[in-house]
Amino acid sequence: MKWEEFFGWVFRGGLRRGTQGAAGAAPKLARGGADFLAGQVARTTFRIFKNNLLALPWIKDGEELSAALDGARADLLRSRNAYRESLKTRRGAARAEADWRRATEDFRRQVAGLNRRLAAYNLKAPSNAFRKSPVDADREIGRVLRDE
Repeated sequence: MKWEEFFGWVFRGGLRRGTQGAAGAAPKLARGGADFLAGQVARTTFRIFKNNLLALPWIKDGEELSAALDGARADLLRSRNAYRESLKTRRGAARAEADWRRATEDFRRQVAGLNRRLAAYNLKAPSNAFRKSPVDADREIGRVLRDE
């Protein structure tokens, strides 16, 4: 349950602000009642989500995007391994370059689609800490080529 860890991480800061001991709590409450209330609301919200096994839509979208990116990288790696295997035979070597070129073009198209989805996801994410960077297809291809 990634979202449980996520909410725990997000709300831990708010929980620490609201529970600083008896001596520091009264002045903190007087000056920053909104911070204390935010901690209480965050704790209640997290409890509701956890008890009802709910996840916010943007969290699910982020997990789906990560899975899609991992799948695209795995496909590219499989294509590269097939390319290396086909270079070992004469008949396969003739088609290997065309197949690898087609695989990289497919990967670039896939990454372009993922980047559009990432842009939409970043608009839904509540803060910069949860936003995802766009993927550079050429850098990913270069990483696969370097790892040979």
